[in-house]
Amino acid sequence: MRKLLLYITLLIPLTGFSQSVEDDELTFRSATDWLDRKLNYIYYDEESQKWWLNKFYVNEQKEVTIKNIFTNKPRSANIKEKVYLIRKFDIRTINPYKIEIRKIDTNQGRIVKGKLLELHTFSGERSVHKTVNGRRGSDVSFIQISFPTFLTDSIADYAELVEGKFKEAIIAATKVYADADVQTNRKTIFDLLNGNFVSQSGNKMKASRRFDNVISLEKSSESANYFGYDPARKLFYLTTISDSGTTTSYYELLSGEKLLLQNTLKARDVIEFETLNTFRMGDTIYYRE
Repeated sequence: MRKLLLYITLLIPLTGFSQSVEDDELTFRSATDWLDRKLNYIYYDEESQKWWLNKFYVNEQKEVTIKNIFTNKPRSANIKEKVYLIRKFDIRTINPYKIEIRKIDTNQGRIVKGKLLELHTFSGERSVHKTVNGRRGSDVSFIQISFPTFLTDSIADYAELVEGKFKEAIIAATKVYADADVQTNRKTIFDLLNGNFVSQSGNKMKASRRFDNVISLEKSSESANYFGYDPARKLFYLTTISDSGTTTSYYELLSGEKLLLQNTLKARDVIEFETLNTFRMGDTIYYRE
């Protein structure tokens, strides 16, 4: 499996909240329009002597449809002579940091010589819906896209270009921002800080709700860590308990478009929620697994 890649995005300050959302939407549409153009192609499998047609489409709800059609007669208008494999999934359920590319040396039906790009859902969730000739199949946690040799034997590797555009589209579709309502922001933060995460250096962390206003952050056996909200102070806090004692830092939600918490005593100490699946705590970025 390929190593976790640190995706660094440099954000240019924008004049208003709505402009940032619009900019993300433009980035998303640009990336998916590119995928729509590049993921519509036809190829031939010499082993089975069948033609395969790959088709890609994204709707307004950001649901992706990948359709694979195979037939002995590619120009035939007879539906009975064709087999339709359709997979549908919400692009926001795909982990942009867990995309694999493998070299394929032998033809294996729909997967032919060349390269294979494999997308994975978060936490192995079976959220990819599959149908074959209109009949519902078993839901799966991955999507495989085959790139024949004629698409990969070029200076600009087709599979890697597609990987990059998928990452770009997913990240743009999952950006989060502060709301005008304080309660909404608090709920968003507690909803986002849930599940299994890994840092860019490979350190694991499990976030789980303990009480309405308290989340346990399991990072190591050497300390207990809790993130929460203090209604009396109207501040967030981060408490660490270890053999050396207990420390608590308090954070306030800064005004502006970013979902950004700042230490009330140390301005450089911040917790920023950037997407539905990534957040920064100090100098460490965590990615949802």
